Amino acid sequence: MKQVILTIAFAGSIISYILFNSRDVGLCNPYCGDWIGQYQDTFLFFPVILFFSILTYKMPSRVFMAWWKFARISIPLILAIVTYINLNPQNNGGFFNMDNDFKVLMLLGLYGIFTLVSLIQIYRGYRNK
Repeated sequence: MKQVILTIAFAGSIISYILFNSRDVGLCNPYCGDWIGQYQDTFLFFPVILFFSILTYKMPSRVFMAWWKFARISIPLILAIVTYINLNPQNNGGFFNMDNDFKVLMLLGLYGIFTLVSLIQIYRGYRNK
């Protein structure tokens, strides 16, 4: 299970890198920017998952399982919320066009909560023998 999660996180991180650098490398024409713009923030979560996968890979199995019990529920939930935020169904500009600022705050909050709870779970798994 560790290797599967590590592989998925690594592949998602590569896709995230390609999406953010697609115009610089010449993979994206000017018209694909809208599509990439909607989904690139969703792929930003994969490097976070990769970090915790690498962190728990060499640790005892109980540590990985403690983190995975939390992550298997929170990862799909956060990906669904971030995708919904990126689709922006109420694209009306917001108050002084601050929708992008709100989106960044929501993403930082979600990723921050995931990081904090992941570290707590890893600590709890490492402490429990």
